[in-house]
Parts: sequence; structure tokens; C-alpha cells
Amino acid sequence: MGSSGKPFICNLAAKMDYLAYLEDEEIYVNLAGYYGYLETAYYASQDLRAEGKDIHPTCMEILDGAVVPVFLEKARLAGLKVPEHYVTNGYFEPPVIVDSINPFMTRQSIVLKNGHQERVAKSMTRNFTYAICCQEVPPESKIGNFRMVLGWTTQEKYLDLAQQVWQIFRIPVANIRIITLPDESVLVSAMRSIPFQRLTARELRYVESKVQWPI
Repeated sequence: MGSSGKPFICNLAAKMDYLAYLEDEEIYVNLAGYYGYLETAYYASQDLRAEGKDIHPTCMEILDGAVVPVFLEKARLAGLKVPEHYVTNGYFEPPVIVDSINPFMTRQSIVLKNGHQERVAKSMTRNFTYAICCQEVPPESKIGNFRMVLGWTTQEKYLDLAQQVWQIFRIPVANIRIITLPDESVLVSAMRSIPFQRLTARELRYVESKVQWPI
């Protein structure tokens, strides 16, 4: 990052409300990484969209990436491999990854063996009130993740997948949960945006090489 350093680029980004121009794609990007409803970043995307600017993520893209069953369906329709999954508000059969679907929490639980279903379901559904998304974990598979920044990642083996996820979902900085099968093929499982301040020095250097801050 040269002489600027991480504090400098983080402070500069904050002054610009994390809004930048991505020259390669001629679009604006909202790099805040936290787009909760009623938060400034959510409305920044909404306002720029209303002004006619091609800003990403849009409010719809924010929701598509955050709501796990919507993420899975959008990924599947775009040609990515995803796990078998279903939505329930109670019973599920291990081994599964359980994700909450309600406006009050964002949680996951990996349940690999029988015996804990009722406790997990009760907690994740808020006493069986809200739905949960359950993804089936294939035998001998591994659950992992990689970090994606504007379609790039430090993990070379996921570079193509990172670019695909970026083009489909348009979330600039995100942690991508994956399931790797015994044959090394990969299923995309979920994504969570990463707050800009939590980017590593290497990731910030990449951002700095790709964007212009004054918009």
C-alpha cells in the first residue's frame, strides 16, 4: 500500500462514505460492507440509484446476498453449484448447515449428528416462530470459506469462483461459505458482507489499485 498504509485508506474511505468508482467496470461501488436496514450504507445505495448512478450493491442485491435461500436460488439459476436445501420452522435431519431467516438475527449452526435438532431449531427459529434454511452436507465433504474483494481473492484456487460470485451478486467485499466435495468440486453455500475496516492490508492494496474515491 506504499506509504499510505491501512489507517490512511480506511480514513479516506470513511470520508467518502465508502463510495468509490470502479474504473474497470465503469460502475460505482458501495464498499461499506455493512448494509443493515436503516443503516447509512443501505440508504447511500438507494440514493445513488435514485440519482441514476449505476451503484452496487443495490438494495435488492443487498437482500439477495443476505437471505440465504434467496442467495442459493439466485446462484443456482446463474449456473453455480449449490447444496440441496429446504426451508422449515422446526424439524430437520442432520447433517445440515442451519441458517436463520428472520429480521432479528443472522446466525448459522452446523449440525452433523442427531440429538440436537430440537434445541437448535428452537433457538434459531425463536421458539418455532421464524423459518430456517437447512443445507444438506454431503458425506465426506468439507465446509470452508474464502474472502472475495471485487471479484478477486487471495486464494488462487477460488479466483474463477470469486469472479463469478461478484458478477452474479455485486456485493463488493464478502466472505463466501463453500462446501468442498470429495472430488474437489465446490458448492456455494452463503455469503456475508465484510465491513471495510476488516479488510486485510493486502485486500486494501487491491481495492486501492482498482477504485477512485472521489465520486
